[in-house]
Amino acid sequence: MSRPEPAEAKIDVDVLARAEVIRTWLIETAITFAEPNDFITGFTQRLREAGLPLDRWTGAMPTLHSERRGIGMVWQRGQEVRSLTFGWNSEATYRRSPYFEAHETGEWVIFRPDETPVDRFDVVAELRDEGIAHYVCVPVFFMDGLSAGMTFATKEPQGFSAQDIMILRLIAPTFSLVMELRGTRIMLDDLLRIYVGEEPKKRILSGEVRRGEVVSIRSAILFADMRGFTALSTKLDEEATADLLNRFYDCVVPAIEAEGGEVLKYIGDGILAIFRVGDDGDNEACARALVAAETMLDNVRRQANTEGDGPRFDMKAALHFGEVAYGNVGSGARLDFTVIGHSVNLASRITDLCNTVSRRLLVSEAFAETALTRKFLPVGRYDLRGVQGKQQVFETR
Repeated sequence: MSRPEPAEAKIDVDVLARAEVIRTWLIETAITFAEPNDFITGFTQRLREAGLPLDRWTGAMPTLHSERRGIGMVWQRGQEVRSLTFGWNSEATYRRSPYFEAHETGEWVIFRPDETPVDRFDVVAELRDEGIAHYVCVPVFFMDGLSAGMTFATKEPQGFSAQDIMILRLIAPTFSLVMELRGTRIMLDDLLRIYVGEEPKKRILSGEVRRGEVVSIRSAILFADMRGFTALSTKLDEEATADLLNRFYDCVVPAIEAEGGEVLKYIGDGILAIFRVGDDGDNEACARALVAAETMLDNVRRQANTEGDGPRFDMKAALHFGEVAYGNVGSGARLDFTVIGHSVNLASRITDLCNTVSRRLLVSEAFAETALTRKFLPVGRYDLRGVQGKQQVFETR
């Protein structure tokens, strides 16, 4: 016969005092933790110090990320905190979880796994196997309408007491506030990383948001774009065109990021990336850029020989080395964090030259002179639109 859940305890001085210790810690200390593992470990430790027989805690929150729907954390007594990611295909799993019922009803979901049908939630069988006796799922609602949540579980045969549940109810609003603040920071970090890149994200979050804040940096510059994109796209609808571009970027972007490059711009069917000079000097930056360029060319070559949907495509790329102006340009409240300058224009024009001289990859004279670990063959001297004087370009041996 199913035991009734314990009635809520009268809020006495002892319960309030134990809850207040945790609430104070959340607001004054936990909110400053940079590492989520430290935050969760400290929180669960204080719950146990408050007398709760906690054996398992989980939390989940939404993200604004192109590759995942949400993230989660799992704490189990005696184990390290584990991180989880939930993909965009996780909707069915979510709907079979206590989180879904809690979000739909706005109420806490509390049950004992050994008295709950295994088909009510997917997690019931797992909880039984772990020896969990009592389980609590708490919904959390952010100000922007997004939903998060957390769960508490114990192996104590009698389950959580009425006082335990009251402590959880007293601290839940404070924890929810801290969770939203941390979640907002994660979402801001993710969004900026996705749309402007890692280094611009860091600069923006550090306060570089005024127009004209520009610094000069030395870097290898890579321009790449798809050959014949206009002709290909005229035969495709909008969805197929987007798929074509995404297939192209899947060949290009991982190669850049693997070598420490920064993708700064998607320009239609083209891409602009830089490889900053590091402690190893100019040659090392050029070496990384060259490896990235050759890898992406190989990736495109492989896709051309792969069966599948969509038209085959090819690409062209150019490499240059020099100084670029890096920072904020724009007008009013609409700015762009990018690189500008003669070096960027030159790299772009050399990319255009690839079609004229029937090459897939060309490098500037400055790049060839800086990349000391490789040998290059001269292709010729050419007039480039908007660039003063004939420019010597090279190809790899």
